[in-house]
Amino acid sequence: MPADNSMLSTLLMLAVMGLAFWLLLIRPAQRKQKAQQELVSNLGPGTRVMTTAGVMATIRELGERTAVVEISPGVEMTVLKQAIMRTVDAAEEEFEYDDEDADVAAELTTEPLDGPVFDPERPLDPDTKTN
Repeated sequence: MPADNSMLSTLLMLAVMGLAFWLLLIRPAQRKQKAQQELVSNLGPGTRVMTTAGVMATIRELGERTAVVEISPGVEMTVLKQAIMRTVDAAEEEFEYDDEDADVAAELTTEPLDGPVFDPERPLDPDTKTN
C-alpha cells in the first residue's frame, strides 16, 4: 500500500505542475497571440500604428502579409503585419506632420547646391583642396 500512495502522490504532483505550466505560460501566450491577430485584422488605411521597433507610422496599404506605412510625409516603408504592435492615439503623438511640411521638404531636396561641384576627372588642387 505505501508504494501505491507514493506513486499516486507523484502522479498528482505531475498533474498539478502540468496545470500550473499551462495556466502560467501557455494560456497567456495564446491570449496575446489572439489579441494580436484581432488587432491586425481590424487595421485599415489611415490608421496610426506603432511597430515593434517603436516607429510610429500611418498605414497606407495593406497586403496579405505586409503593410506599407508612411513614417513621415513622403517616406514610406514596407513592414510585416506581425511587426505592428498597437494602434496609436492622437494624444500619444509628440509631433504632428501635415502636407505643408512635405511640400517644404520636397523644395529643400530639389534645390541645387551652391559651391564647387566635384568632378572626378579633374585632379585635386592642393592649395584649395578642391578640383
